[in-house]
Amino acid sequence: MNVYSELGNKEPMLYNAEQSQDSCGVGFITHKQSKQTHDLLLKSHEALCTIPHRGGMSAEGIGDGAGVNIDLSLKFFRKVTGKADLELGQFGVANFFFPEDHDHFDSAANELIERHFKDFGLPIIQWRNVPVDISVINAAAAKAQFPIKQVVFGRPEHLKDAGYSEFESHIQAALLDIEVEGFTRPELAGFYPLSMSSRTQVYKGRLNSFEVIPYFIDLYDTDHEISTLFFHTRFSTNTAPATMMAQPFRYMAHNGELNTDKKNRLSENAIARQHNKNICFPCGQSDSGRLDQTLTRRINEDNLDIVTAVLAMMPPAWENDTTLSPEVRAMLEYFSLYEEKNDGPAALIFNDGIRVGARLDRLGLRPLRSIETKEYLAVMSEAGQIDFPPQDVLKRGRIEAGGMLYFDHSTGEAYNSHQVMERLAKEKDYQALLVQRSLHLSSLPKVDSAELKYNHDFNIDQQHTAYSLNQESFRFLLDPMLATGMEKVSAMGYGLAPNALYSAEGGMSRYFSQRFAQVTNPPLDSIRESDGMTLRVALGAKPTFAAGDSMQLVIDTPILQRTQLEQIRRQSSVATVTFDILYTPDFDNAVNNENVLEAAIQAVCAQVEQAAQNNVGIIILSDINISKDKAAIPALLMIAAANQHLVKQGLRFNSSLIAETGQVASPHDVATLLGFGASAICPLTVHNRVLSHYPADQHQKILYNYQKGAEKSLMKTMGKFGLCTVESYIGGEFFESNYLDTDEPRLRPYFPNIHASVGGVRYTDIAASSAEWHQKALAVKEEKDIPFLGLFKERQDGAGHSYGNTAVREYINMTDEAILYTPTPQPVNGSIKAPEVSDTAYLDFGYDKRTPEQIDNFGITPAYRSFTKNLYIERDARPAALRDIMDFPADVSHAQSIEDFDRILGNQNLRGNVNYLIHGLQVKQTADNAFNISLTSNASSQRLEQMAAHYKKRFAGESFNIAIANDVLTLTANNADSLLANYLSSIKPAPEPIALAAVQPAHEITTTLASGAMSHGALLAEAHEAVAQGTNIVGALSNSGEGGEHHSRFNSLRSSKIKQFASGRFGVWAGYLADPTIQEIEIKIAQGAKPGEGGQLPAAKVSVEIAALRGGTPKVELVSPPPHHDTYSIEDLGQLIHDAKAARIKVGVKLVSSEGIGTIAVGVAKAGADVINVAGNTGGTGAAAVTSLKNSGRSPEIGIAEVHQALAVNGLRDKVVLRCSGAHQGGTDVVKSA
Repeated sequence: MNVYSELGNKEPMLYNAEQSQDSCGVGFITHKQSKQTHDLLLKSHEALCTIPHRGGMSAEGIGDGAGVNIDLSLKFFRKVTGKADLELGQFGVANFFFPEDHDHFDSAANELIERHFKDFGLPIIQWRNVPVDISVINAAAAKAQFPIKQVVFGRPEHLKDAGYSEFESHIQAALLDIEVEGFTRPELAGFYPLSMSSRTQVYKGRLNSFEVIPYFIDLYDTDHEISTLFFHTRFSTNTAPATMMAQPFRYMAHNGELNTDKKNRLSENAIARQHNKNICFPCGQSDSGRLDQTLTRRINEDNLDIVTAVLAMMPPAWENDTTLSPEVRAMLEYFSLYEEKNDGPAALIFNDGIRVGARLDRLGLRPLRSIETKEYLAVMSEAGQIDFPPQDVLKRGRIEAGGMLYFDHSTGEAYNSHQVMERLAKEKDYQALLVQRSLHLSSLPKVDSAELKYNHDFNIDQQHTAYSLNQESFRFLLDPMLATGMEKVSAMGYGLAPNALYSAEGGMSRYFSQRFAQVTNPPLDSIRESDGMTLRVALGAKPTFAAGDSMQLVIDTPILQRTQLEQIRRQSSVATVTFDILYTPDFDNAVNNENVLEAAIQAVCAQVEQAAQNNVGIIILSDINISKDKAAIPALLMIAAANQHLVKQGLRFNSSLIAETGQVASPHDVATLLGFGASAICPLTVHNRVLSHYPADQHQKILYNYQKGAEKSLMKTMGKFGLCTVESYIGGEFFESNYLDTDEPRLRPYFPNIHASVGGVRYTDIAASSAEWHQKALAVKEEKDIPFLGLFKERQDGAGHSYGNTAVREYINMTDEAILYTPTPQPVNGSIKAPEVSDTAYLDFGYDKRTPEQIDNFGITPAYRSFTKNLYIERDARPAALRDIMDFPADVSHAQSIEDFDRILGNQNLRGNVNYLIHGLQVKQTADNAFNISLTSNASSQRLEQMAAHYKKRFAGESFNIAIANDVLTLTANNADSLLANYLSSIKPAPEPIALAAVQPAHEITTTLASGAMSHGALLAEAHEAVAQGTNIVGALSNSGEGGEHHSRFNSLRSSKIKQFASGRFGVWAGYLADPTIQEIEIKIAQGAKPGEGGQLPAAKVSVEIAALRGGTPKVELVSPPPHHDTYSIEDLGQLIHDAKAARIKVGVKLVSSEGIGTIAVGVAKAGADVINVAGNTGGTGAAAVTSLKNSGRSPEIGIAEVHQALAVNGLRDKVVLRCSGAHQGGTDVVKSA
């Protein structure tokens, strides 16, 4: 992070202030006769004043950003420069934000600009500071603005007689050079060219939409006459200063969220390397900023006009559209062979000074409304933003999904999508080009399965084990898909110990959790949007990076059967090669085994590089030839390594990678291999399982079942992150680390774009696991010998589960009691609390709501003490969650012996903490490696000697000196970088305990507690009512879940105080919100156990009662869509929150812990939420696919910490209540989350 940047918080944080997500309002207005007029600016101000709700603002009233892009006004710049002979096309204007540190580096920025202008022969006519009127914004907003420096310049001598376009290209080349230097010099942080052109210029700042025109004095100067303007107002989910990311940019303004942004950046980088260039992304750049940068490259380097570039970068959903003409379809298919898709909700306004237009994403997930009058054409986010006289209006309309409307000032005509595509399709014979450059897998000669070879050193069960598969890989993941063509559906959360705490499971896909969209870029409904989604993949070198006669092989799905892979091997149009991904494991020497594995990976990478240089279009990486001596390299590690190696060598688009591997059983295995760079996968284990368990006449049917199930799951996984095309998913790395330490030196080169928030498993663990499973395979004789690990069903010798046997047993012990009534106890010393609280004490007052006094005086029952004692004994032995390995500050105040110090301090891991909180101990560092240690209570030389003995024992392998004098232990480490020195320097005093009397009374604490949101349907009616009644009795909050509740429960103790709105709106009706006991509406954006998916109630659970309650049909499955279909952006969520507050109660929003949740939570708080509920992946559910339970979301502790940090940094923490849902079972769990 830059030391000169305002974002430069030096504290280690989970929240990244440089992440940015936003939604917004956009639009353009242009004069159809190209007449420059000040009236256009007045109308634009009217449009901007009508959409403040589409922009965000901070608690201080600072706008998230707004601005305009306008054509250069001839009249205005003649006045500014004093040059009456100035003509359009003979001059240009550049606007700049200067560095944040103006006092020290403005002169450096000035020198940079003038030097590059001189190098490019651009004579500077005038420097000026863009004048502003700070009286129209408040004091806080005034401090947030960056001044704009403007340069008016002329044509270079050698271009005096050149065309307009040649001059513009020269300007863009100069701008690129300025950016490269300006963005890479740390001291120039904040330096940013807003625009530099002979046609257009940009004015923007951290403003609200209605402030733009009044703030910039230039814009309300009546001599400022223009013919075209497009605008943008930003609703950022991140309020960190990001003025340069306010829009519009130089060529475009964007409302939406490019879900493919990460993949696009990786591809841009790879394309640059392919051309021996480097691409520079500014620090903190948004997805929209990157899109403008890409569009700039396509226009100025690839020589595309802006309309063609926009169409190629954001194509419509042509794959399933039967209405397109053959010529248009051929053109779009040809584009798809080499274009990187920019996929995601997007309303795009574009302008190059000649053509101005609007484009909508392929699914139409953002609004764009058009209006045409006699003089003007306008497209904006909302209808009616400009009040044109009705008699002047010629036409009103909207841009449809994948549609476009633009006006060309060179022809004076407007064009729609159909006209654009038909015109472009006629410019080349794309049908002929398509035949020359591609062929389809279906056109190749068929291969019969009988032609394949099945000879192997290992039997099939040994192969399964050698590929790191276990019994549950089949019972829960693979076998149900083979039998039904669908994933197995299970209930409750996965709840298994984090990967770093449990090493028995093999494979690498478990170390990556699927990313999912929430709020700003909602997940897609892969069923509803199936027409706009595709699994089509083109294999081989992209036409733009290959010889003129090279071809690509098109496949309809990236999941290949062995016969299909053989078809690919046998064809000769696209060169193929196969490399073994095997190594010789060392079972006796872990270090050597690690080194051998690494050497094997590097050797394969070298082979892959050579093949790519030799123009081999398809490279197959295969582990089919495993044997007793040769183990499989972890397929995911190998694919990631090969992918990164090709990118580094500038060869990524020369070849496609196919993984032929037995290490794939679940759809998540498929998704991870594709996500890290494989273009297709042939799962050997699937074929082996079919061979061993099904008769020959069913083989093809069963293989089809798997393919159908895996494709459906892959579409759902893509939809979770809002992606429509699998080619956008391939190599996009849409995952977050699931306790894999990707910062470790040997893993970092292979996963450079994955951030590990809390570290975890290292390379040596992966190497050891690979060797261990291969060794296990040598002992396997039949299927029953394959290890059974207890991943889904707990085993006593397996990993811990959040809801494991101990938890269930102790719940039963605590609640399964005979119903007894006992006399009401008499007051003792003025208190109603009994000296010994009985397990039946809850019956003393019947089933009425407890008074505050009764709650305060109630004690902890023996049954609950037994429950928590046995639960935490189990958690200590077998941790099931991240919080289980977190401990409270150590207290050595009463430690007397070495055993006491060992027990108390020995629990603090020496490598897993950034600091160590200890009560009763004070450490002062007197030099780099010298420390004075004293006891703050009960100090004595005897206790210091015992503590010294503890240090000698604990750090026996290190060299240090200890001395005790005057009740101070002086410890000098001989190495300042030693583990001991790091430990002592990281010790901090724990906060002093407060008196019990100063703690909140119990009745105030219970009001902050809420039950988990389990619906009536997931739970029986009796259980659902019992949860509500129990929480209401003690003054806590019960959550209805998304299924509603029967109206007979309203206004009673059986009613839920939190009513949930979910995407399906099940059970939601007017009376639901009229319940007098309701205290909060919770809008469920995502669910911890299955984020990115909707609720699912199996048909068997849909009784007549539940069907009536939810508006469904008995015995018909009920599934909520993944997104709220009325909430596709942060401004939509703000509107829903506003509407929900009509019930005169608090409104909460439920999010799921994931990377970047802090940024999203900031936006949710700005949208008006009163409560933010962060759920973790240990949460429960009535039903979900097993891969979702196992491979989505992350620990709630990380999410709650990130959200707390984000809200605090942005000054919003006191505006919202922060709640955590994470399978809390005891008081210790609650305190740790708090």
